[in-house]
Amino acid sequence: MPAPRPEIADLLEVDVPPGGKVITASDLHLPPVRTDVSGRCCETLAHRLDREDDGSGPLTVVLAGDVVELLAFPEATATDILRAHEDLCAALTGVTARGGQVIYAIGNHDGDLAWDVKAADAVREMTGARLCLEADLILPGGRKIRVEHGHQLDPYNCFCDPRNSLDTPLGHHIVREVIPRIEFLGRGWVDGAHEMADPTDFPSFIGSRLVYRKFGRRLWWLIVIPLAILIVARIPVVTSFRSRFPDTQVWVHRGEILGWGALADLIMLAVVVGILARRAWVSVSALALERRGYDQNHAARQRATDLIADGYHGFISGHTHHPELGAIASGFYANSGSCTSVVEGIGGRFGLPPAYVRNQQVCWVEVDGEQTQLVSARVELPGATKMERFVAQGRNPHSDTPVCVASWPAGPDWPAPDKKASRKKPAPPDPRAR
Repeated sequence: MPAPRPEIADLLEVDVPPGGKVITASDLHLPPVRTDVSGRCCETLAHRLDREDDGSGPLTVVLAGDVVELLAFPEATATDILRAHEDLCAALTGVTARGGQVIYAIGNHDGDLAWDVKAADAVREMTGARLCLEADLILPGGRKIRVEHGHQLDPYNCFCDPRNSLDTPLGHHIVREVIPRIEFLGRGWVDGAHEMADPTDFPSFIGSRLVYRKFGRRLWWLIVIPLAILIVARIPVVTSFRSRFPDTQVWVHRGEILGWGALADLIMLAVVVGILARRAWVSVSALALERRGYDQNHAARQRATDLIADGYHGFISGHTHHPELGAIASGFYANSGSCTSVVEGIGGRFGLPPAYVRNQQVCWVEVDGEQTQLVSARVELPGATKMERFVAQGRNPHSDTPVCVASWPAGPDWPAPDKKASRKKPAPPDPRAR
């Protein structure tokens, strides 16, 4: 007999009661051992869910995939992971105890839940959630919002049959086999490769790390030591020589010219090295395998366009770790970002390559009546070098505590339009401009 399959709907219809609120979070990537990052994630979300116990309408919580990290930790079980994060489990079961509901849409890092009966049952028991592959939130008045993780829109991570345990997309092999090996061989300067917000931007990540963590360390030897010798050793000698032998003004003057010439040579050398490093990074980063940054949400935006044309109110996804909220025709598209650590390029100063630094992203989407909001925060994490911190300083546009950064339909959108300027196709018309 074939093994029993968990009772998981392909598309689950979820009625949102009048006056109720929806909170959607995704990509928590909870590990089997609690960390500072996973602990902060659970504490923040648990606090937000507990705040709804104020007499308002029933709460609907949608966990939109990649909540328990089963892909990177194949030896761990869903029970192990959830036991290490009992505060979040308590907050979720508290929602159901107050008359609310919890929905769990399965992603690609927790794809085992679609065929592993034991793991699926553990999630149900410990969170009170109903599991599905996709969910339609039916709001009062019949408006519908589609929620899914979004990995099925990614050719590197989509499943042909999500209920088949032997179906392993390319992304599975990269996470389990390629990236751990790369981090082991390049330990110290490619740390965080598995946390990249843009995995297909790996060449740019390697180029940036080569500049700042390999070449940058040698650059100081080329500039600082000769410059120090020039200042500490030569200038005092020239000054002393002039005071002792006043008749040698011409030779001292020529020596000063040579000294300043040496300094100019060092500055020119630094400029040339900087230009070469920049060009090397640009050449390497041009090898990127797919769309970068918010361009990764392009397929989801197109999906939102199609759904809204079919009568949907909006579309919410995750997967890319790039939070977004904006108008699509008469509806909206939202990306819930993530609640885990991400390594992403933050634009460099003075034309330098961007620095790939670690931050914890804490994001979720709220739907309350006619209004949809994106809540976001970034918490700086240790691990960056001094050069990377200098390049990234002041470039983080996020608050370190969760705040509303975007709203629909009143606006503003997130990210700002200039952040999406790299998209090839023009953005759909904004109905609010009519």
